[in-house]
Amino acid sequence: MKRCFSIIILTICFLSTKAQTVSYEDFKKLIPLLENEDWKNVYQQSEKLLISSKKDTSDFRAIILYANILSAAGMVTENSMSYKEIEKTLMSYRGQKIIFSSHPITEKEGSLNCVQFSDPKLAVSAFITATNKRGINILCFEKIVFKHPVKPIDFVGSFVRCGGILDKIEFNPNKSLIWISRLSVKEGFARSTN
Repeated sequence: MKRCFSIIILTICFLSTKAQTVSYEDFKKLIPLLENEDWKNVYQQSEKLLISSKKDTSDFRAIILYANILSAAGMVTENSMSYKEIEKTLMSYRGQKIIFSSHPITEKEGSLNCVQFSDPKLAVSAFITATNKRGINILCFEKIVFKHPVKPIDFVGSFVRCGGILDKIEFNPNKSLIWISRLSVKEGFARSTN
C-alpha cells in the first residue's frame, strides 16, 4: 500500500512539474490567432498557459505573457473587455519577465510597430508603439530601460525583440479606445531575431 501511494505521489509531482512549463509548441498555437487578431481566443488560451506555468521563467512564458496583455488590450478596443476588467487582470503581472513582439528598428519618431532606440549610437532605452493591423488603435506603448546600454547599429537590417521585467502598467485615464495601455520594463534587453 505504501509503495502504491508513493508511486501516485511521484506521478502527481511529475505531472505538476510538467504542467509548469510553456513550450515553443504552445507559442506556435497562438501565432495564427494573433495574426488574425482573434483577441478573445488568444486571451483565453494564453491565460490558461500562464495559470498552469506560474513558476516557469522561460522566454516562451514571457512571450505568452505579452500575448495575453496585447490580446486583452485588443479586446478592450472591441468592447469585449472593460477597462476595469483589464486593470484587475493585468496588474498582477508586474514584476514578471516579459518579451515583446519582434519589430524592425527606426529612427523616425512616432513610427508604429517599430523599435526606436533612445540614441543611435548607444541607447539606454527603447520605445515601441504596438498597434492593431490597421494602425487604428494603439494597444500598448512599450518603454524598455536597458540593463546595459545597447548599440543600435548591431541591429540594422534585422528585427529586434525587446524584453525585461515588467515594472509598470498604466491604462488610458480617459478610457478611450485610441490607446489602451502603457508598459514600462526595467532590466531590459534587445535581441536580434534574424
